[in-house]
Amino acid sequence: MKNRIVLLVLGLTCAPALAQAKEPAADTGGSPPRAEQHTLPTQGLSLAGLVGNGFEDGVNVGFGARAGYGFDRVYVGGTLVYHLGETRKANTLGGSEDVSVNVWYFGGELGYDLAAGPLIVRPYGGVGMGTARGCLGGTCDTESRAYLAPGVAALYPLSDRLFAGVDARFVVPLDDDSDFDHFGLFATVGGYL
Repeated sequence: MKNRIVLLVLGLTCAPALAQAKEPAADTGGSPPRAEQHTLPTQGLSLAGLVGNGFEDGVNVGFGARAGYGFDRVYVGGTLVYHLGETRKANTLGGSEDVSVNVWYFGGELGYDLAAGPLIVRPYGGVGMGTARGCLGGTCDTESRAYLAPGVAALYPLSDRLFAGVDARFVVPLDDDSDFDHFGLFATVGGYL
């Protein structure tokens, strides 16, 4: 199921770019002039915010930030994401207690910017450390694991420096026992400095 979601998001992300890549129709003189198209730089420092969802129990709604630097079309950066998780009631011998769990992770990213019309499509790979925190009543426990995160971002220019877009990633902890592998889909807004 997760693979189908990833393929669907990749298809939806790349479809507008492929449509823009077609040859423009010949101007017959009857069409109005095109509005000015903005293009994003392929180098320099960029900062962006992320808001979205991790599709797995205990992950859910999340927000974060990304910072990076572009060298021509190569992107090197990092990301920090915090997921709010969930809280449920659990029956215990003495009644019931709240059980809560949430996840956060941070790490480096390496990607490549592809121009597709006005869009920049950036396939990337991430690696870093993720932490899951679980609490039963007032007792909490945390566990950290290294993770890999292949993903793709599609950025649409709002001006020559500002952009909005989507980011899709699959976070895979490097541990067979972890239940926190998840697909994440985020909206992103940011700019180049």
